[in-house]
Amino acid sequence: MRPARNSSRPQGLSTARWNQGFADALYRLLQLDENPVDLSILGKSRLHEFYYELLKGEAGHSFRNAFGVGNEIARSIEFLSSNLDKTVTIEDLADQAGMSRAVFHRKFKQATNMSPIQFLKSMRLNKAAMKIAEGQNVSVAAMDVGYLSSSQFSREFKRLYGLSPKQWSQTEKAS
Repeated sequence: MRPARNSSRPQGLSTARWNQGFADALYRLLQLDENPVDLSILGKSRLHEFYYELLKGEAGHSFRNAFGVGNEIARSIEFLSSNLDKTVTIEDLADQAGMSRAVFHRKFKQATNMSPIQFLKSMRLNKAAMKIAEGQNVSVAAMDVGYLSSSQFSREFKRLYGLSPKQWSQTEKAS
């Protein structure tokens, strides 16, 4: 590697401080290695949480630049994060990013490996799971992250985690 102009660091090399969210997500992801059942049930969602923390943290800028994804996607993720309890459409996100719906969808999927709607669902379900693990009632946690139907929340939660919210809560309490 050769150093970039006006820099002692090689081109393509950058550093960033880990924030607590990134460290926590990495720790939770690494813990899955201890239990194959946890890995099979929680692996994808923990990996998505890790990607999310990476994108929104200090290293996110370097990460996005390295993979050719613009700041519009990071701003969209930040917007989603602060509006989990509201109805957000792809059109809203595309307008905010100044892109057509199709271009936004393609760039978002390129950056996150998920469609915007899948990503939003994953964020909502992860946030709800954290609230449930902290002892919050399942129905309240579902409503706090924007679910109006508890049955829809339970179906999507079970699809992501492999257990109903109540079963998942009981296994979390037991461990």
